Amino acid sequence: MMSSLFTPTPPPPAPMGPSQPRGRWKKPLLAVLLTLLADGLGQVYNGELFRGLAFAFASWALLLLGFSYLMSFFVGLILFIILSLSYKIYLCTNAFLVARRFQSDPTPVKAPLPLKIGTAVLIIVVFFFLSSDFFVKDYLTFHAFKVPSGSMCPTICEGDRFIANMRAFRQKSPQRGDVVLFLFETERTLHIKRVAAVPGDEVSQSRGHLMVNGSPLALPSHACGTPAVQPSDQETSSELAPQRVPPDKLFLVGDNWDNSYDSRHYGAVEVSRVRGRPVYLYWSGQRTRIGCAIK
Repeated sequence: MMSSLFTPTPPPPAPMGPSQPRGRWKKPLLAVLLTLLADGLGQVYNGELFRGLAFAFASWALLLLGFSYLMSFFVGLILFIILSLSYKIYLCTNAFLVARRFQSDPTPVKAPLPLKIGTAVLIIVVFFFLSSDFFVKDYLTFHAFKVPSGSMCPTICEGDRFIANMRAFRQKSPQRGDVVLFLFETERTLHIKRVAAVPGDEVSQSRGHLMVNGSPLALPSHACGTPAVQPSDQETSSELAPQRVPPDKLFLVGDNWDNSYDSRHYGAVEVSRVRGRPVYLYWSGQRTRIGCAIK
């Protein structure tokens, strides 16, 4: 009895506030995660609706600028990547710091929940629309591709990655020597070949040499520092009867002469099936080829 009267009673535990460790990082980290999902979402989560929308629109503008102009040349691609990463880091940092500040502020400005949800839904819908195949294929000029075969080596070799201009032939038809991306009638996968002959040209092959209008076709002897693939003796005796390329069609061949399935086997290809033109290599197993223009 006496010990209970004179023993000091421990004080009650202090309530967990914003400055306590528990939950200290929850909201800031959630704001960062939302920003990583879509630009501007972290700001909307913090209640900054107008800032979130402004950041989202700026991100969409940067996306269109990059895929419509900057990616037309290799240095522009590097600049686009640097700008995109820097902008994403800035948005994440801003969302994190604002969330931390609002945690310690006893009277933060709070936006109505329905308005926050509506703004977030708008940003997410536009984000997924810009990422959809419909938008990418119809509205973005430059696309990235990886080459699975060596039929176009040394110009584009197996494993190389390149940027292509998907609007290069919307205003003009491909010409002799152009490298093109095209579709087969029954496939969705794009193929890459070089235009050897255009409508009206006469094509034939004798003793392994492709003749266009009576002159031998000259394929690149090297490209981007890579020597030409040496032809084998297996198919040098193959023949192709003289034929004239029909209207609105192209005769396509691969630069890797003996290892290319092309118009010598399946005939001329309709011009309407051409989808774009490779511009430059942005990655290759041979570092010296990175950034090389495709010609």
